[in-house]
Amino acid sequence: MDQETKRLYGEALQLYEAGEINESIEVLKRVVQMYPQYPDVHNALGLVFSLAGNQTEAIQYFRRATELNPMYIEAYVNLAIVYNEQCQFEEAIRSFEKAASLETQVKGFSPKLKAELANSYRQLGDTYYELQDYEKAAAEYEKAAGLAPTYLDIRLKLAKAYLQLERYKDAEKMLLDILEHNTNYSEARTTLGLCYYRQQRFPDAIREWQEVLRIDPQSIKARSYLNMLKEKHND
Repeated sequence: MDQETKRLYGEALQLYEAGEINESIEVLKRVVQMYPQYPDVHNALGLVFSLAGNQTEAIQYFRRATELNPMYIEAYVNLAIVYNEQCQFEEAIRSFEKAASLETQVKGFSPKLKAELANSYRQLGDTYYELQDYEKAAAEYEKAAGLAPTYLDIRLKLAKAYLQLERYKDAEKMLLDILEHNTNYSEARTTLGLCYYRQQRFPDAIREWQEVLRIDPQSIKARSYLNMLKEKHND
């Protein structure tokens, strides 16, 4: 890259940092026309197009950056983030996994990338759960929980998937472990009560739902479940 082009590239980055996105795009387009084989310019264009709300162009430039440099970790991460924003979770996961494999080779798997990948697995799990494909939902949640074991919300989603699959022992174990970390996690305790109820362990279910009401007297779910159990016993 000659000095004039370097100057233009630097100017484009300054415009980007100043929030002058459209101006930055125009300058970067000039640079990429002169040096189409520079992956950094394509990655920069992907970033500014993403900020401009043009995710289709952003994806094209990020992908081109990774084609020019298959070891370009940052471009894979940027691509995955855009895919996530577009709810293309399987594509996002593939890009995150590629970035993770490269990062591991170079310097180890960073906590930030682990969190990003775990979130993508969680979102894909949510999609499967909404479609009532609980096997696939559980598989994605398991991947997410493996990467982020301290994220109790992910583990709760996994326990709920287990519950739908009638894997009661797995659900119970997961929920008890969550409550060891946060005894006042009322949603986890409510779900544990439901797990006991499904196994016809009614005294255990009552105990958990009563404890939820002690923690959160306004809990509609726990009160409804207790009323349901009361009516069942009165029948």
